[in-house]
This record gives sequence, C-alpha cells and structure tokens, in this order.
Amino acid sequence: MNISLYDAVIPSQLQIIAAVRGLVDKAKAHCEEGGAAAEDIIGARLIEDMQPFSYQVKCCREHSLGAIEAAREGVFTPSLAAPPDSWEGLYEKLDEAKTELEKVDEAEMASFVGQPMEFRFRETVMPFTIENFLLSFAQPNFYFHATTAYDLLRERGLKIGKMDFVGMPRMKLPT
Repeated sequence: MNISLYDAVIPSQLQIIAAVRGLVDKAKAHCEEGGAAAEDIIGARLIEDMQPFSYQVKCCREHSLGAIEAAREGVFTPSLAAPPDSWEGLYEKLDEAKTELEKVDEAEMASFVGQPMEFRFRETVMPFTIENFLLSFAQPNFYFHATTAYDLLRERGLKIGKMDFVGMPRMKLPT
C-alpha cells in the first residue's frame, strides 16, 4: 500500500486541530463554570521554564499550517510573535489552521516531494527535503505541542480524557 504525503500529514493535522479546539472549548467552560480567571489557564505552565498553554496552541498552528506555508517557500523560521492572550485569539489560530489546511490538495503536497527545505533559527540551519521536514520535524513538534496543551489542562484538573486529545478518528464507513 502506498500512502501519499497528503494522507500522511493533512488529515491527521485537521483531526488534532479540531481536538485542540475542543480542548480550548473545555478550558473556557471550566473557567466560566468554576469562576477561574481565563489567564489562569491561558497562561498555565507545567513548569516555570516551559511555555504556557497559549504558546502550545499557537504552535499547533505553526507546525501544521505554518509548516505547509513554509514548504511553499522552502524555509521554516519559527514565529517569535507572542501567543494569543484570549480565548478569541486561541480560536483564531486554530480556525485559521483548519480553514487553510482544508484548502491544501493532494497535487500540491505531491509537488513538495524531493524539494529542498530548510529550518532556520538564529545560528541553526537544518537542511531537509520537504517531506522529511514535514514528517520528521514539523509533525513531531505539532504532536508535542498538542500533547502539552492537553497535559496542561489535565494538570489543572479539567475532566478530559484520551478521546479529547484524539478527537474524531477517520473510521471506515459501512458499505
């Protein structure tokens, strides 16, 4: 069985983007129902030297849609923009990723295969092919940040489970 680059990347990104949006929904509801300040979740960190929940959500966008945008240019440079500081800002990042990822098609993804790609950050330059960048760098980073967002909410006592992280699997439809 052959699998396309599109199939290896885009559907899973859309699945997890939707799941992370669901996590934001639950975090917002948790604050509203429990009287907690939004900043307590949006700015939550697992440990002092880690980035906050808002950064984890921002990076889900950066390592999904941002990686595709970078593939079009041949260079990925991490965004140093501050993460959103509101529920609306978090939703905006996730909704933008969903809308734009839905526009990516198989032909465009196929055209990336074998093309050069670089990760650049400060003095670091890492050369890749686009498919290796997407599969061995962007995708692991995407899942890391989605997992960390989930973990931050669990650590704060939200009643969420594995299926909140997994989201809606792509199941075989009955024939």
